[in-house]
Amino acid sequence: MKQVQTILIALPVLAATALVPVQAQTLYTTEDYRQDAELWTDPAYYRNNTVRQTRDMIEHERYAEEGSGVDLFELQSPYPYTNSEEHYQAWLTDANGGTMHTLETLPDWNGRWDGDEAWLGGDDIQVSTIVAALTPQYQEYFVQQVKAESEGRHFWPASFCLPRGFIESVVSNPKEFVLRPERAWIVGDTYTENLVRWIYTDEEHASEDFQFSQWHGESIGFWDGDALVIHTNQIRAWKGPVIEWSDELTTVERYERVGDAMVGEITFYDPIAFAMPIHVRFSHPPLPADHPTTRAIYNSCTDSNGPSANVFINDDGLLDQRGPGDPLYWDSTDPRPWGAYYSRGE
Repeated sequence: MKQVQTILIALPVLAATALVPVQAQTLYTTEDYRQDAELWTDPAYYRNNTVRQTRDMIEHERYAEEGSGVDLFELQSPYPYTNSEEHYQAWLTDANGGTMHTLETLPDWNGRWDGDEAWLGGDDIQVSTIVAALTPQYQEYFVQQVKAESEGRHFWPASFCLPRGFIESVVSNPKEFVLRPERAWIVGDTYTENLVRWIYTDEEHASEDFQFSQWHGESIGFWDGDALVIHTNQIRAWKGPVIEWSDELTTVERYERVGDAMVGEITFYDPIAFAMPIHVRFSHPPLPADHPTTRAIYNSCTDSNGPSANVFINDDGLLDQRGPGDPLYWDSTDPRPWGAYYSRGE
């Protein structure tokens, strides 16, 4: 297990930063991006823009301008496993079945932990690098998203008081870890909602008869010394700040306190959305005691973004709900509502 721990705290591999010569056909000049699939993994097609730079083009008044070319992350998992169950069981075997902690022996993870989102937030990674890690259908979904966002047509679930989904529950900062021998919780707060994950460290996953897709999935785990290893399945298909995933997504995470930081990693397995297992490492420094967000605030999306669009008070002063056929009706059963809005703007 020492080799795994060494890998955990290593710095991300820094890919070369170089501008690829721009070609005539780009996402900003094409008449139909769907016909350009052979160009989707070429940085020049996006004028060497990172995901974040593309997202902020309109706001920064730099539509279709040349990007930085920065590409600092390797997405492919460094591990040989082909699925999350194999990955989790291999680490459990290496840990001799896991460490049985008591309240007295649990590690000290007290405090609120800040940190960056690595490539999961879209900074310092080329659009083309993300595309190359996706299956053909999800490549098209992502290029559609990039085109929409570069034109200022954003779709963020929180804007509609929709849940942020699993990946946001992983990268949301700041966060806290609440530990007991039989269970752990990871909690955080954002400006629209509070996030809670339960990790059952003394149980297996629910039997298949009781499994169903959930916003944060279902997580079990074990202790490898003072490191917490987590396996999550039953994750509901959705989208994060960067990528979409299917309901086949499963993950393996590992967290450990190293000095004054919480270091972590997560490997994503999704044969529907991802062309390979993909991976990210991150580090969470402690939030300073005088930081304004040291104390969590209970947030509700409706505080800032309003109630459900389908619920309203009608002309008779009665609580009412919009249905199919109403031009203002919101179809809550649509698994990819952003896709409909992206397509409407094309």
